[in-house]
Amino acid sequence: MRIAQVSLQFEATATGGGGVHVQRVTQHLVEMGHRVTVLSIHTAKTLGSARLEEGLRPYSLEDRGPLQVVRFLVDPDIAQPYEGDKGTEIRRIREFCEAAAWWLLQRPRDFDVVHLHGHHLIPGYLAWRLRGGGFKVVSTVHFLESTLVETRREGVSHFDVPERALAQMRRWEAMSRYADAVVVISPGMREELFEIARGLGLDPAAFKVRVIPSGAVNEGSLLSPAGVRRKLARLPNPVEMVTFCRLDPSKGVEFAIRGAALAARRSARSLRLTVAGIPSGSYLDLLREEAERASEALPVDIRTFEAIFTDRERNEFLDGFCLYLFPTLSEPFGMTLIEAAARGLIAVATDAAGPRYILGGERALETPWGYITDYGLCARREPLEQLAHNLSQALAWALNHWKESVARALALRDRVEREFTWRRVAQRYLELYEGD
Repeated sequence: MRIAQVSLQFEATATGGGGVHVQRVTQHLVEMGHRVTVLSIHTAKTLGSARLEEGLRPYSLEDRGPLQVVRFLVDPDIAQPYEGDKGTEIRRIREFCEAAAWWLLQRPRDFDVVHLHGHHLIPGYLAWRLRGGGFKVVSTVHFLESTLVETRREGVSHFDVPERALAQMRRWEAMSRYADAVVVISPGMREELFEIARGLGLDPAAFKVRVIPSGAVNEGSLLSPAGVRRKLARLPNPVEMVTFCRLDPSKGVEFAIRGAALAARRSARSLRLTVAGIPSGSYLDLLREEAERASEALPVDIRTFEAIFTDRERNEFLDGFCLYLFPTLSEPFGMTLIEAAARGLIAVATDAAGPRYILGGERALETPWGYITDYGLCARREPLEQLAHNLSQALAWALNHWKESVARALALRDRVEREFTWRRVAQRYLELYEGD
């Protein structure tokens, strides 16, 4: 097949899981024998000696045989696609969408499928712009930005965007209905999209939705079951825990520090927490303050990175821990949860939509603090003032029921192998491309 992938994030312009997703799926589609063209954006990292051609926006085309990479120059000298305030970011994404639509609509016979990846404008507005283009349009909504929250010292709220802008984002998110198929990455996210549709007076049946989870690992990153058993053979002392994710307010990382500190004060064993990821603005200062307050009970090591790990770097890093603590406040999937599970870490997360989907199973035992599932533990997020306590109780259960926790880690590792590898995700997309 001839496939176009449209994403702001690809290779050097990737800033998070969405970029990794597009890169890995593209890699596997090429390996399966398909021709793939990726349409992305230029940043300072990619512009360099790129040879630009004239168009609605200047663009470069890199020919790698079965893979072509087209990048549009929208703003010079930006470090990453989302640089600037929210208004600047939205203006940039819209101009990128117009450039991508211009380029694609001139080539209606060059592609069987155009696959749009991202949030609000790209899977929504661009799907509308490509109507009648002569190719199938698939929109993967990687997250619903209008539902995101951020934490502040005074509490939790929508991230700092005016209500008028949030309303516009919801309209763009709802425009994904113009795609021939809409992909969301968890059942909970499907319900959130339907709720947005109903809020706009739209019938959810207008959205041709498929749930295809985001993959997270290549098969080679899976620790063997025997390796997991060796790693977790006995309850260690100290217990090395990690919160490994993008360090932004929606991840609720301060609640991991607070919850782990509460658990440490009540445990006969020593607990240590490492917080690691790519930081976002002043949020890092808040985390350092939290770590200082917790230091009497809990050593907290905060490590920041400038770029996404390679598979080898990530695996070596995660192999130093036995438990993954994921305190996210709003999460459609949870790629880092999958990455940790592939290396045999015991999973403690919140009951956000993504973790509940990944850790859910046929049974979920409800407790005052959350849920004990087939694959791990989910702490209740609400009421928010109870979240740190609930996380501490989930951690206590994991440590006090070590044998049962190890069994869940093994079951989750096996589920990752069955359902959450990049090759499996690429196969599901291909089935969607080839279907009616």
